[in-house]
Amino acid sequence: MNRKEIVELEEQGKILIGIDRPMARKFYTDIPISEIKSKTDEAPYFEKIIIWFAFLMAPIALISSITLSFIALKWWGSILLIIFPIIYLSYSSASAIGTSRLTGITIIFVLSIIIHFTGFLPNSRITLSITIFLLSLWCIRLLYCASTFLLRAFIIRNEKAFDYLKDYLIIKNVNSEFRGHNT
Repeated sequence: MNRKEIVELEEQGKILIGIDRPMARKFYTDIPISEIKSKTDEAPYFEKIIIWFAFLMAPIALISSITLSFIALKWWGSILLIIFPIIYLSYSSASAIGTSRLTGITIIFVLSIIIHFTGFLPNSRITLSITIFLLSLWCIRLLYCASTFLLRAFIIRNEKAFDYLKDYLIIKNVNSEFRGHNT
């Protein structure tokens, strides 16, 4: 089956076209734009900017939240020095799974921002530390969700990208799941 047939079947709702999340993230973070352009005749600069923003912001926010926790809690911040990275690493692993969504962490992050700026809790340094930590979790989830979404859209609109990445496609129909494009 060729790309046109697969895209038509997907538009009809008969199949779903997916892509492996870790591979999608690596596509945008590890493959130079020049190589992508030479293989696909398209340079996805905007997509790379979004992915690199999330890729860099997640650890920066994590380190910032830990630093702020020491400012807010003094030596008690050392507890968060242990807890925050453990949560971050486990959340990062969960974000690479195809069923993880951005909705839950977005709601929690927005609530945290509201709590911080309304002064609902008395210590703004603690709420700021937690809000920035939640930003790190939001960015790591964004990294994987956006990579998958953007790469899938790239593959659907660009035939050369489809051919270049066809081995990484996950095509699902009503009865079963197939890897690769030979359905």
